[in-house]
Amino acid sequence: MTGLILNDPVKILLREIRGAIDNLKQSVTPIFDANEKSEASLLGSAVLIEVAGDVFLCTAKHVIDESISSTLYIDGPSRLEPLEGDFYSTDDHDVAVLKLSSSQTQTLHKYVPLNEDQISNQVQASNCKYVEFMGFPESKNRAAYKTTKIKGLIYSNGGIAKEITSARVHMTFDRKRNIDAATGRRVKAPDPHGMSGGAMFGVRVNDQTIRGAPCPLLVGIATDWPEKSKEVFGTNSAIVMAIIRDAWQTVLPARLAPKHIVTSPVKTRRAGSSSDA
Repeated sequence: MTGLILNDPVKILLREIRGAIDNLKQSVTPIFDANEKSEASLLGSAVLIEVAGDVFLCTAKHVIDESISSTLYIDGPSRLEPLEGDFYSTDDHDVAVLKLSSSQTQTLHKYVPLNEDQISNQVQASNCKYVEFMGFPESKNRAAYKTTKIKGLIYSNGGIAKEITSARVHMTFDRKRNIDAATGRRVKAPDPHGMSGGAMFGVRVNDQTIRGAPCPLLVGIATDWPEKSKEVFGTNSAIVMAIIRDAWQTVLPARLAPKHIVTSPVKTRRAGSSSDA
């Protein structure tokens, strides 16, 4: 038989996993502030989730702390729109959560929040062997000259899950040896700066995945990439669930309720205005 090309099964599996994760990219949105020239400046990334009928915007706490005295903006239908409301966070974890109003959810209508079935619990997260973090690298999303228009280019980078605890997600990441899902070729990933606050999706290697139907789940919020290291860290989605429960007294689905995690969330800042508003 001639002309037959056999693909490496591992490459095929990786392509299927990354394709499934790519289908969730509409849940990740950029966050901006404005510089002294009133030009858009990318601060970081955020994840939209829908839990118990409400939509929440989740990001890394240090992302909003970097611009504590200025207005935050989100990607509206045709222009950047101010983001207003109270972010809640804890001192122990680098994550901040904002409950969106119905009008804010409508403003973000081109994005699709993750539903409850797309969020992992701790048992599911701990069984994940492969993780990708997804967001908007600042180096690929700088405003064009004399404009506030941002390209809106989203990237995802994958690696092996090294450790997933109830509080943290720890994965490998070699920027110089990233794999392009479409071609299977090794490529250099962009600098992850700007991807903080983005989603971390985990995949379990089970029968469903082996059969070619992987089911990626949100396992965390990306927070830091130590310089020169080959690792990425994030806050486990269980902490996000605990903050939502404890800040807004939300009744979580039993599957997502972190029974052994108790947080004391406080207002981190009032989005859309200075910190003393």
